[in-house]
Amino acid sequence: MRHELDAREYKLLLNPDRFKEVSPETVVDTFWENHLKRLIDAQLGLRNGEEPRHERRFSERKERVVRFWDTPDYTLTRADLALRERLSNDQEGNADARPEITLKLRMADLFVVAAAELPGSREDFSTTLEEDIAPLEVDDPEPGKRSVVVPTRRSIRSRFARSTSQTTDWNTRRTLGGLRELFPTVFELLEASGVPHSPLTELVSGPTIAELVFKGARVKLGAAIVGKFTLTLWYSGAQQQRPTVAEISFKCAAVDGDMPGAAARRALALFTAMQTDLGGWVNSEHSSKTALALPAGCESADGLIHR
Repeated sequence: MRHELDAREYKLLLNPDRFKEVSPETVVDTFWENHLKRLIDAQLGLRNGEEPRHERRFSERKERVVRFWDTPDYTLTRADLALRERLSNDQEGNADARPEITLKLRMADLFVVAAAELPGSREDFSTTLEEDIAPLEVDDPEPGKRSVVVPTRRSIRSRFARSTSQTTDWNTRRTLGGLRELFPTVFELLEASGVPHSPLTELVSGPTIAELVFKGARVKLGAAIVGKFTLTLWYSGAQQQRPTVAEISFKCAAVDGDMPGAAARRALALFTAMQTDLGGWVNSEHSSKTALALPAGCESADGLIHR
């Protein structure tokens, strides 16, 4: 497999309580206009000395239903794999709907991930190689603590992800054997990680999540590199009026697998400033939204794999 990155995505969890008082659209607009745009201006200055680097707004809205799957003993999690099912909101409950199924291998070693073979079973499957960038932080080691520990000087932690997605029938065989029918090399990936597995092992889902996504806002980082923002809200459980997870991210498509140094420095400056200068908007209790969506117990099965 080739080793060139398709994109880099910078991800930061936000405080979901900020989005519970009024409509999400109102809070998202306030966050963009009064906080994120001002932060971009302060950190990156004007482009060519005359125009702001931010543009557009969060004008695109999507609603989806998301579930993450694993086995009862966390086979996929222990092998650095994550399995996601996603449906548009109006498809939920439709027995004939064909969801988008994504299998992702994510870990800190670029070359291991880049070399992984991860095809889908359908001819129109899509595969990407991306760098996931998060704040440098670890879980508080003190028993009972839910907060995260961060260094005085904020920085980043990178992991690399090979993701394959396909829209396909998610049949009744919710087992590892059924998963191999969708992603033929999944057993090879499990064996490479030294994780025991059986085709008969059942797959179980985490909580059903109502996902609300806002897109459209962007930041110009230079050299044709544009960061495209996504603000994601997750609603789960019986009470779905208030979000349980909020995340802001910006993704930069690579140019021939590369990101020029000046653009990369601007992206780094912006992301580290987002960690410190957004104040009460930043979530200080968790460091991963995926970990919060896995079947019960998976978030503690692998330490920081899904952080």
